Amino acid sequence: MPAYNGEKTLGDSIDSILNQDYESIQLIVIDDASKDKTFDVANARKPQGNITSYEVLKHETNLGLSATLNQGVRACKGDYVVVLHQDCVLADRSWITNALEYFANSRVAVVTGYYGIPPNRLCFTAKAFGVFRRQYHAQNFKRVEEETAFSEGKCDVYRKDILDKIGGFPERFRIAGEDLYVSYEIRRSGYMILKSYKLPVVQKFGSSADTLSKNLRKEFIFGKAMGGVFPILKTFLFNRINMSQYSKTRSLQRATQPLFVVFFLLSLLLAAIFQSTLLLFLGLAVLAARYSFYVGMIWNELLRMSNVFHKQAGFSFLEALVIAALGIISDFVYTFGFGYGLALYFVGARL
Repeated sequence: MPAYNGEKTLGDSIDSILNQDYESIQLIVIDDASKDKTFDVANARKPQGNITSYEVLKHETNLGLSATLNQGVRACKGDYVVVLHQDCVLADRSWITNALEYFANSRVAVVTGYYGIPPNRLCFTAKAFGVFRRQYHAQNFKRVEEETAFSEGKCDVYRKDILDKIGGFPERFRIAGEDLYVSYEIRRSGYMILKSYKLPVVQKFGSSADTLSKNLRKEFIFGKAMGGVFPILKTFLFNRINMSQYSKTRSLQRATQPLFVVFFLLSLLLAAIFQSTLLLFLGLAVLAARYSFYVGMIWNELLRMSNVFHKQAGFSFLEALVIAALGIISDFVYTFGFGYGLALYFVGARL
């Protein structure tokens, strides 16, 4: 369990491990030089009978998520490694037991949970970006599990030998992008990633998701990471994304963000250079189409989750209008991050 400034949510995440019915768990919490009381919160927890080993480590300087994950994986003695982030709670006592059943299939290398469940108390900003990023999404009632193109990166179970085989998490990526890289390396090695809807996880988010500026900063970081991932994986990023609707929707949304922004800005630039009203209207039409697409996508998701959010259709539509506007802003921030990440990649800098 990697942790950084997670004092508000870490305790619940640890408790969800301590309450598991699986009988042999080695729990390693690594505090990556937090500035709050993360280390104290972890040390205050008392291991239960199912915990055979409980370690709380602390870095003197911040090493980044990938380096922290690799340190934890190296210390793991079991055949399977659960990576659970500090703001995620396993919502079922048999979560680990149920997850391990999938590894009876030797081709399964990763099992990822369903963390589309929002917590009981959720501010609008966290809800808006959670829905926009499809972190909160309706369950697939047609299938209990489905093969997916990538792991969630928040609540995953890995075969340890396969993680070792691909060299672990790429430490060039400090705080984002490492999960995508590992997912595609695993798939390129011929293994499967399964997403299971019977493995519920509640992602509570910490203070990093409660304001607009913090969420836009996240969008920039996500874009920067993808700017480093894309030159490495190239078109393999889109390999078999149709294997699940979830993979397809998330992949295409991220892929079209830079395309939309570049086309829109290029239209405005050419309209200004050539004094062309037609090009100006073309750019505005693209903007309107993008906004309308977001409204439809987000409203549909809100309606599908109406039993969770307890909102009527009319109110959900008003929310969709606002969230779609935030989505357009996110497109630009993500794209600027993507460009910055590309630049860092080509100069050999750490991302």
